[in-house]
Amino acid sequence: MNNLLITGACGYVGSALVDALDKRNVIAIDRVNSYSDTKKINRFFNADLNCMPSEIKNDLFGFSGIVIHLAAARTDDANRMTYLADNIDATKALIGTLDASKIEKFIHIGSVAAIDGEKLDQNSSRPDNSDDWYRLTKFRQQDLIEQWATENSVPLVILAPSAVYDERATQHSTNIGRLEKIVRFLKVVPSVNILKSLTAMPLLINAILSLANMKDKKKQLKDNVVIKRYLILDQPIMTVTDICKKKFNVKVVIYIPKLKFLLLFFAAMLRVLKLDRWVPLSQDRVNKLFRATAYCEGHGYSVWKNEEFKSY
Repeated sequence: MNNLLITGACGYVGSALVDALDKRNVIAIDRVNSYSDTKKINRFFNADLNCMPSEIKNDLFGFSGIVIHLAAARTDDANRMTYLADNIDATKALIGTLDASKIEKFIHIGSVAAIDGEKLDQNSSRPDNSDDWYRLTKFRQQDLIEQWATENSVPLVILAPSAVYDERATQHSTNIGRLEKIVRFLKVVPSVNILKSLTAMPLLINAILSLANMKDKKKQLKDNVVIKRYLILDQPIMTVTDICKKKFNVKVVIYIPKLKFLLLFFAAMLRVLKLDRWVPLSQDRVNKLFRATAYCEGHGYSVWKNEEFKSY
């Protein structure tokens, strides 16, 4: 494997990726610094992509190798400005700093949310909640990268995971992590037969490293760049109930009539009473729980298969 430049290296996925690396020539950048003692990163830049000092810009301009772009915003309480800054502006700053002629491959860790974001973009919808701003900005972020790669003849791989999880999910306030916390505490769950796609962290990390190791053909001419898009999803896709039973070992499942209505009512009461800061239940989260995310091939994506793994 050649030189790697990893953005968002201290995040949930970024830290797992770095842990999976052997000794390599790795340059990492993140506005959070948690890698001061690591031996797996040759150079670490503690900086925000939106406000990089000139010396870091010069170093990134001189970088030659493979870029793995992980930096992005994703939190339930993020607002429109946060998503625009961290998903759009930061990506513009990164690709505007790189010397495209030296980039052997660009691997962008996107999201299945970008598929829904494309629909929002096509319909000229103005999001009214955090989830939709995330979807829209993830699509526009991906679109920016695809345009840049095409114009500069840079081989591009788009990876679209869903809800990523591993044994650390509960520590990182992910949606699946929150579900695990609640389920393991209650030991009983209501029946929710809504399909939810998940992405095991090892599946995503193996896909990233396998694709980084793959030898691509010689750079294509402008407008002939082949863009590879993969959905990185656990198979088979399960319902919320099955996830709780098979992954969290829940033994008791109960049926509650009109569960969605009851949860929406409870969430509304929490907001009126101003208790929503202490109880992590909102109407947006309820709607999200009951929204199916059973993604499949299409929209220019293929499903990444286990047999495509390469040793690394």
